[in-house]
Amino acid sequence: MRVSTNDGSAGHHGLVTDLVEPLLAESPAAHVVCCGPEPMMHAVAEQCARHEVQCEVSLETPMACGLGICFSCVTRLRDDSGEWDYRRTCVEGPVFDAKRIVW
Repeated sequence: MRVSTNDGSAGHHGLVTDLVEPLLAESPAAHVVCCGPEPMMHAVAEQCARHEVQCEVSLETPMACGLGICFSCVTRLRDDSGEWDYRRTCVEGPVFDAKRIVW
């Protein structure tokens, strides 16, 4: 686990993506699990894809009902054929393979 803060109050002073690239370069068998703001997770997912490293992200989509009835928490995911469809974060997630997300 690595800690990064924008203000330097804990861990690395800077962006978390500053820490990911060197770790991926030195640990090719890594498996990345990521949560946080969606733009940051997208950037981490792109770094992992470049290094062919498995990446899972935990989406923090607002969930109105939490049961999958209202469809307020959907996200677009690719299937095996490359097509995409909506998946409910509250029921089918919140953790997804980053390669499948249509960012």
